[in-house]
Amino acid sequence: MIKDVKHIKDYYNNYYTDKLQSLFEKTLIIQAFKPYENDMRQGKWLSNQMGIKGNEKILECGCGVGGVMKQLKKIHPNIDIQGINISDGQVNMANKILKDFDNCDVSVGNFMKTNYKDNTFDVVYFCESMGYGDFEKTINESVRILKPNGKLYIKEIVTKCDEDKLSKKELDNLNHFIDSWFYNVYDIKTIINKIEKIGGLKLIKNNRFVKPSIHWMNAVRKSELKKIHNAKWSNIPPLRGSDFLYKKN
Repeated sequence: MIKDVKHIKDYYNNYYTDKLQSLFEKTLIIQAFKPYENDMRQGKWLSNQMGIKGNEKILECGCGVGGVMKQLKKIHPNIDIQGINISDGQVNMANKILKDFDNCDVSVGNFMKTNYKDNTFDVVYFCESMGYGDFEKTINESVRILKPNGKLYIKEIVTKCDEDKLSKKELDNLNHFIDSWFYNVYDIKTIINKIEKIGGLKLIKNNRFVKPSIHWMNAVRKSELKKIHNAKWSNIPPLRGSDFLYKKN
């Protein structure tokens, strides 16, 4: 069951700040699936996936502690990049991590309803954060704040195949995951169909990748997250990583 904004804020403040310090010492990019464990290599990969040129105004929605923003700013010093996060605890951490970068700011915000003006950003991106919100509201808000021809990049957790092809056991595990982690997970076809139905965006490319983050898996295993989410090998659903790059019409 997807939780309200206050629940997500409290959850991240409680479990994704000081209690994950051992993970943050290894990586500031907290993602369940990523091609590279090394932050610099992951940042370069994400920059390439988004097609960042180096002079854009960019927004990260659900920016965590600023790990991706830090790497993008190091690669492209002239970008103006902002991040929003519902967790004030993580925002405080991010601002300390990013304090030496100009035009690189993080603030508390809800990506389903932002305070930005229409047509503000060249790039809006999500890295495993969209699942906490209402899909349609999130996409509509992204379209609103994107400039004409601006790009929407979504890196997301998806099922390994179309949901109707999952076995009963796999579907049970998927529903358990969604309920226990309060995070929406769809298959690739569903995501593409939902965005097509909303309109205003053209799909440029879609990729998938299967490598889970060892750092993330170890963090869950060694932290309170294992207990509160009842995380066991026996109930892990068949998940993968996938990304989508869209252009605003």
